[in-house]
Parts: sequence; C-alpha cells; structure tokens
Amino acid sequence: MDALKLFYESKFGPAQNRAPERAARPAPRAAADADAAEQLLRRIEAHAGRPLRTGDAVDAYFKELSKSRRESPAAGRSLLRETVLVLFLLVAVLQYYYMDVSLQIASLNRLTVFVPTDKPAPRADGS
Repeated sequence: MDALKLFYESKFGPAQNRAPERAARPAPRAAADADAAEQLLRRIEAHAGRPLRTGDAVDAYFKELSKSRRESPAAGRSLLRETVLVLFLLVAVLQYYYMDVSLQIASLNRLTVFVPTDKPAPRADGS
C-alpha cells in the first residue's frame, strides 16, 4: 500500500494538497447559474415595477400577467380570426359538395322519354 501511495505522490504531488483544492473551489457553473438567476430576477422585477423576493410574490405576478393576457384585445382578435377561418372552411366544403353534385348530374346519360297522349301531334307549319 505504501508503494502505491508513493507512486501517486510522485506522479500527482502530495495527497493533502489535492483534495482541499478541489473542495475549496466552488464549481464555476454553479456560480454562473446563481448569477444568471439573480439577473433574471432583477429583470423580472424591473418589468413588474415591484420587488419579487418571495415565491408567492413571483407566483402572484405571473397569475396577474396571465389574467391580463387572457383579457387582452389580442385574445378577442384571435377568437374572431379562428371563427372566420372556420366559416371559410365551412363555405369551401359546401362549395366543393355543390360542385361535385353538379358535375355528377351533368355527367349522367340523357334519357329521352315519349309520353303517349290522346291529342294529335302539333304540325310544324303552325296549323
């Protein structure tokens, strides 16, 4: 075991120096994530115009934001636009059906029917 310890110390340096360095250094990604979260919170607070330091305050702000978006005129325009598009689709389907039926009727074979009557046939000279 001592030989293995001596081998690692000769290759990597003393063991007591390695572990404390790794433990003392904070992970750079964790620090960057914490900074990014703080920056994001500051930007949201700037848009909200009020401090959002608790989770409940953030939730309340986003609930107000979603409620205002639902009540916005854009939601009404979207509903109107979708209604108009559905009506256009309905008109297009009915027009297709009408044209299809009309073409099928036009493609039928003609059938000439003679109906017997008791009256004499009219003359070509008009008498």
